[in-house]
Amino acid sequence: MSKGKQLWPGDEMATFFRAHIRRETALEGEAAERLALALTKAVNRMLVREMPSDVPEALAEEPAVEARKTRKAAAPAQAQDRHDRAENFNPYRFSALVTLSKHGREGLMTRLQEIKSAENLRAFAEAQHVPVEASVKRTDDIRKAIIAGVERRLADRKAAAS
Repeated sequence: MSKGKQLWPGDEMATFFRAHIRRETALEGEAAERLALALTKAVNRMLVREMPSDVPEALAEEPAVEARKTRKAAAPAQAQDRHDRAENFNPYRFSALVTLSKHGREGLMTRLQEIKSAENLRAFAEAQHVPVEASVKRTDDIRKAIIAGVERRLADRKAAAS
């Protein structure tokens, strides 16, 4: 019995999903491609016992190249849309403490400007262990409160280390 082949997110994994989607469903064209790309994004790595043999190599490579071009063109807009939606927001995208210590207040404010909604800012603050008063409502005020809280945490760390 073979050990299998490990696939990482990328063209080979997308080709694997694409082949199985075409074989097992009635999806074709852009719908099949979107599903293959969504599955590729959702899976970190996988061990495949056998690669699908029903898709010719030339056919498997062509959609992957086109998909890569489409992804690169649409990536900034899609990334911002995904980042703005609360259900897809990653509060650990960057460390507020590290950003403040390496880049200062302005660097942290620049990174916080990437977070558009108050809900996501609050989730970020909670995940980063930065207290923000519930009475603070405006996004700019929440950003300022996060910076002040991170500055306090950094000062506490420095004081404890001395």
